Amino acid sequence: MSADLENPELREPWWLPAGDTDADWLGWVNVLPFCRDLGLRCEEFTREVAVFRMARPALTPNPNGAVNGGIVVAAADQVMGAMAMRVSEPGQLPATGSLHIQYHRPALAPLLFRATPLGGGRRMKFIEVVVEDADGNRCATSQGTMVAGGSSAVRLT
Repeated sequence: MSADLENPELREPWWLPAGDTDADWLGWVNVLPFCRDLGLRCEEFTREVAVFRMARPALTPNPNGAVNGGIVVAAADQVMGAMAMRVSEPGQLPATGSLHIQYHRPALAPLLFRATPLGGGRRMKFIEVVVEDADGNRCATSQGTMVAGGSSAVRLT
């Protein structure tokens, strides 16, 4: 057995928060591996809004200094997934059903990602993520359909 699987802390389901308070959710989202990979830090996380910052791009910027659009959409998708988890039934793992992004201007870091749920039903969650630069200029707008319970995770034991 690998050392990772022998460590009880690493067997815990990292994809679920420890509790259901805003503080529990904020702590949970800030240790998600892909958020760390992308350089996303969540500052606010309620059922109504999630605010993430990307201080600098995770990869080399474009020649104009902007964060590559692929990184922007990957971050928006991660933020959507986190928000979908927050507004879904406990234990459901949302999966991206559709994702659309419009790029309005170069996304010069630092960036702010603001997610809001737009409604939906028991399983379908519609999420919008607005991406802004340090001056408050809208750089991109992303909308997605997240399917709650559309994914499952295997618990390591």
